[in-house]
Amino acid sequence: LITPGAGGEPVQVIATVNGTPYRLLAESYSRERRFRDTRINVRGRGISALLDVPYSPSVNHGNVLARTAQQLMGDVLTVNGVNFGWDVDWQLTDWLVPGGAWSHQGSYMSALLEIAGAAGGYIQPHDTAQTVRALRRYPSAPWDWGALTPDFELPSAAVSVEGIEWQRRATYDRIFVSGVGAGIRGNVKRAGTAGMLVAPGVTHPLITGLEAARQRGIAELSNTGLQAQINLRLPVLPETGVIK
Repeated sequence: LITPGAGGEPVQVIATVNGTPYRLLAESYSRERRFRDTRINVRGRGISALLDVPYSPSVNHGNVLARTAQQLMGDVLTVNGVNFGWDVDWQLTDWLVPGGAWSHQGSYMSALLEIAGAAGGYIQPHDTAQTVRALRRYPSAPWDWGALTPDFELPSAAVSVEGIEWQRRATYDRIFVSGVGAGIRGNVKRAGTAGMLVAPGVTHPLITGLEAARQRGIAELSNTGLQAQINLRLPVLPETGVIK
């Protein structure tokens, strides 16, 4: 059942954990036989692996005409202008990219990561659908967390493993982020500070709008100072599913 197809494409399977489904690629497998026991071990990844090597070709990406960053992501997931079955759930603040400002060579996923990373974002695949989500790494800046209402409150009994590791990074309250060619230069300062502690600058060809500069600046300044890296391991509860 998990033998690859004639073209070498991996078989897709669905694993369901306490009612939460995952669509996966059965990429490799091995067989082990012992006395009175035969075992098949299957390894794989989520279906978004199809957008990366070795399944994706190395393609030249770019924009001849002015496009928004969200439109660029949609263009990446096309061949000759026709979508090949993948969608984008865009949750960043969009910005305009002038024609000819961007070029990239690589897999489909590397191009998606390049676009999201320009604004300090990242890509999160959907569990089952052919959808990639473009998300902010810091939906709210850490210095604003004290005023937020939590999405979930976890009793300690629901957490099987809880770990915390303190890390200290250099503290900054200002950063200059710049584009290339058609890009802009953004001066991003944390509100309420003197802005005297300037972080090393960041350059990216897709920083072509104030929205991109601001999002990238917030992401860079958020990853500074004293940090608590918290690791929580939970069972897959039917009431919550997987908490992203």
